[in-house]
Amino acid sequence: MYDVIMPKLGLTMESGTIEKWHKKEGDKVKKGDVLFEVMTDKVTLEVESYYSGYLKKILSKEGEEVPVKEVLAYIGEKDEKISSINKKSSKQDIGRENDKKLQKIRTKAKKKEKVKDTLLKEKIKISPLARKLAKEMDVNVARVEGTGPSGRITKKDILKYSKDSEEEDSREPVRERLAAVQEQKIKIRTVSNLKGTRKIIAERMSYSKSSIPHIVLNSVANATSLIKMRESLKDKVLSKYKIKITYTDFLLKICAVALSENLELNSTLKVDNYIIYEDVNMGVAVSSKGGLVVPTIFNCDSLGILEISKKRKELVERARDGKLKLDEIQNGTFTMTNLGMFGIRSFSAIINPPQSAILAVGEIYNASVFINDKIEKNSFINLTLSCDHRIIDGEIGSRFLKRVVELIESPEILVI
Repeated sequence: MYDVIMPKLGLTMESGTIEKWHKKEGDKVKKGDVLFEVMTDKVTLEVESYYSGYLKKILSKEGEEVPVKEVLAYIGEKDEKISSINKKSSKQDIGRENDKKLQKIRTKAKKKEKVKDTLLKEKIKISPLARKLAKEMDVNVARVEGTGPSGRITKKDILKYSKDSEEEDSREPVRERLAAVQEQKIKIRTVSNLKGTRKIIAERMSYSKSSIPHIVLNSVANATSLIKMRESLKDKVLSKYKIKITYTDFLLKICAVALSENLELNSTLKVDNYIIYEDVNMGVAVSSKGGLVVPTIFNCDSLGILEISKKRKELVERARDGKLKLDEIQNGTFTMTNLGMFGIRSFSAIINPPQSAILAVGEIYNASVFINDKIEKNSFINLTLSCDHRIIDGEIGSRFLKRVVELIESPEILVI
């Protein structure tokens, strides 16, 4: 009998969600057959069987999140007794139940120990009669305020605390009824647990905002020259290479070049180590059915705009089809996110850990400006840089952002 376990498919993977079983109980399985699909770190991956035989029993259903190395199913011989599997499963269930009971016992013991420590540490002053009464009425004297000499707890204090507690308990059902009435006034369409990609996004964003102090820098670039360059190239490129180059492609190249000149932002903080990367691997935020994913364009600073456009298109299509590979969403060193296509003029993005910075790009818009004492209509784009303030200060971030603005306003530099 062989155990099918949840594999560890990435260095940071702690659990995976079963998306789909490709085999059902009783099916014949050959080594190398796709056994199931697992969602981890926003990517769905196919897992092949290491063994040949028959799928005797499935322990984890589709949609269930399972820790790494936990048994998911069993593969055995066709005539192998199912009872042996049930016995093994029962042992696992009993073990888990015993672990839960043991945890409850430990929790209760810790609570008792905490109360005992409180009494010893604070050296609570209490009269013998009050102490006896508190024991009889099951009152935690550490919570009682003494009104006797030097804050000494008296019999009167114990009785008052007990009465106040009873009144508080009697008011609780009233509060619950009021809460229920208030809740009834709000119609709920759906309620669902966070799972899969959305759960991973929630966890990573919560981690980012709670553990990374963000510094946010804003700038505006004149995009008139960038628009002219794209307009002069887009039809020729489409006709010859069947590729539609976008402003995102230009901006990815611009960011990558600016990063290669300001590598302090191409970095991460691991424990107490400030790590600056040589490779400039641009992550591009993509909206998919399951939520936001960030595939990586490796060594983006050394690629031409045409190569970036082709690679970005492939990654976006696979991301929206849920077919990204694990290595295509790893090892990014910086992320760019663009909401301009939705009419968003500016926004602040949350850093994508373990990276140290992210650039948020808004829509291109028109505005009138004074140039050589004349009012002219130009196009502009808002840029917002979020940095990890533990390792990147305002000056470093400003230098990078200034360079991005220069390249947007003079895009011909990209071809020199």
